[in-house]
Amino acid sequence: MRTFSRYLARGMYGRIGFVLLGFVALFALFDFVSELEEIGRGDYRMVGALQFIMLRLPAMAYELLPIACLIGGLWALAGLAATSEFTVARASGFRPVDALRTIGWTGLPLVLACALLSELVVPVSENLATRLRAEALGSASAQSLRSGFWLRDALPGIPGAVRERMINLSGASPDQRLLGLVIYEFDADRRLLRVVRAESAQFESITTLGPVDASNWELRGVRILEIGRNETVRKVVEPSRRMVSGLSPTTLGALLVKPDQMSARDLLQYTGYLKSGRQSSARYELAFWKKVFYPVAVWIMLLLALPAAYLLSRGGTVGLKVFVGVLLGVAFHLLNSLFSHLGILNAWPAPLVAVIPSGLALLLALAMLARVQRG
Repeated sequence: MRTFSRYLARGMYGRIGFVLLGFVALFALFDFVSELEEIGRGDYRMVGALQFIMLRLPAMAYELLPIACLIGGLWALAGLAATSEFTVARASGFRPVDALRTIGWTGLPLVLACALLSELVVPVSENLATRLRAEALGSASAQSLRSGFWLRDALPGIPGAVRERMINLSGASPDQRLLGLVIYEFDADRRLLRVVRAESAQFESITTLGPVDASNWELRGVRILEIGRNETVRKVVEPSRRMVSGLSPTTLGALLVKPDQMSARDLLQYTGYLKSGRQSSARYELAFWKKVFYPVAVWIMLLLALPAAYLLSRGGTVGLKVFVGVLLGVAFHLLNSLFSHLGILNAWPAPLVAVIPSGLALLLALAMLARVQRG
């Protein structure tokens, strides 16, 4: 049975790799076509567009891996059923528990590959892709808003009269500079101390101040309105000014990278920052839990493909079963997106929203497996 398990695993790996390669190539072509209208803007040229697409390939592979596992697994298992190889193996003692065990260890490298892509490769490649495109197009940020970005900077444990800031910035450049800042500084009693306007802010270093880590920023082109306790206002102009802040480059990196493209570690850190400032973190919490559960979907998709091996050729041709796999894969992807939006709109618990699509797929797989076993 070990020989048949290895044979089955080799067949699944080959077909999953072929399907994944085809899907990634297809989606890369779609992305390249959408980038053609940007070519010619600023310094963005054909070579830059190709580099951008190449850097996006790991993210595409990560997103499409569970679907490729479903279709590739169906292809391999339905092929064994069509040639009666799986029937012969069952007659020779290949039990359902052996099939489940084979699915388990066959899917383990794919699950690990999905997790490694999510944590180590995709965040780096997406960050490089976003910076390359932003620099070439000359845009300050990938998510520009008419009113700019609003950030809350809580400063507990940092020496000084300022205990909280509200920061508005027009954008962030790819080299970790903040642009067009307006900073409102408050004391512990929420009294406005000063309004600071700066053309830009450059990150310098991380400093440990007591129990907290703070970031040193250099503000440039500074104009300050000092507000005294007797409501007097004093104007100050400085070429530069040092600002100690709780905002780090990692935190601000969320301005240039979408939550789904961040690592689970960065998402956890950014969620903690938002919660400390009493800001909404639902979108980032949901992205974190999706990162946790998404690799497990690889196993579930392989399990969903397993019943195809128990259907004889009269149960449908290989092509029909693969087509059904495509439909199931698209349905899984749509369910993921649907529940993500519903969860944010209705404030549902993020772990529950993240696990529902995979849970439904698992229930469907177990029901189908039980049905073909009874048949």
